[in-house]
Amino acid sequence: MMKLKRLMMVLFILVMIAGCGKDDDNNTTPKLKTEREYVLYIDFWNPDGNNPQISFDAENSSPEIRIDFDQTFAGVAEPPNLTKVLIDNVRIIDANFINYQIDGITAYEFRNDINDWKIDVEFVMEYEPIGDLNVMLVLDASASLDDDFLKIKEFASNFVTRIFEESPSAKIGIVDFSDVIHSYPLSNNENALIGYISGIEQGPFTTLYEAMNTGIDVLQQNQADGKAILTFTDGTDNNSDPQYTPEYLYQKLTGDSSSILINSFTVGLEGNGGIDKPVLEDLAANGGVARFPTTINELELIFEKFSESISNVYNLTYIRNQQLIPEEAPARLKFVFQAKPK
Repeated sequence: MMKLKRLMMVLFILVMIAGCGKDDDNNTTPKLKTEREYVLYIDFWNPDGNNPQISFDAENSSPEIRIDFDQTFAGVAEPPNLTKVLIDNVRIIDANFINYQIDGITAYEFRNDINDWKIDVEFVMEYEPIGDLNVMLVLDASASLDDDFLKIKEFASNFVTRIFEESPSAKIGIVDFSDVIHSYPLSNNENALIGYISGIEQGPFTTLYEAMNTGIDVLQQNQADGKAILTFTDGTDNNSDPQYTPEYLYQKLTGDSSSILINSFTVGLEGNGGIDKPVLEDLAANGGVARFPTTINELELIFEKFSESISNVYNLTYIRNQQLIPEEAPARLKFVFQAKPK
């Protein structure tokens, strides 16, 4: 009898423990977001000590790090004995289009004397979120959108709100297009921007390339630490002047002589007017991304994710001494980013 009582007591305690564990799973603090690592490989040279430059090893770098891998960044000498190279408009976006925030960067340099990578504690890569951000939203208002256009305007308004939530000092401008192009200048007045979006009316035709050119012009004519353009369409261009071609726009985006390039994001909604995927993929330039949702629900999610990606942007600064390093024998650098989902 005594053994039976003891057995019943043990079973009761086990049930209580199991129950507490279950309650904890339901009511506890949220799980921490998983931190991941991404790697950026860089060649660095400084032939005369005063003109540092870097280029990227795109083949070995993590593709999630969104920068223009074809670009060479030049820096400046900073007395008495330092150099700095700024890499602007950097984002981390994975294959599922999830945006990551940077929590730390560890610098390494390849040392020929040991034939291996060595942690570099003297020369570092600093990172800083960009607050001074200019964004142009280019919206298709063609008749092919039919009743979906009301949803498009809702998504665009939510996009504006989320940008300001993430980056309160940002400025946003609007370009809407059909047979004609209208625009609203860069502004930090959220209510005015949303009011403008609500008043956009549909029209025939798709003046896509010319409207995108208008948005690029606005960004290139204004100064900011970060610049981005998001272009949405459900069709192909059929109304722009002949000079505005995809090649013209691509060269304008990638060949900008200013120090801050525009990150170009594109969205093509399939199933209505018929989109040109290769064109939109090419025009997602300078570290931007192209997406092709097939439903309105998918499109809403894309607007939401792109608002996070566009607002969560960093400037990187590589700081090093003025050691002479020839271009034909550059220093080989590796930077490991510790990052977690935004």
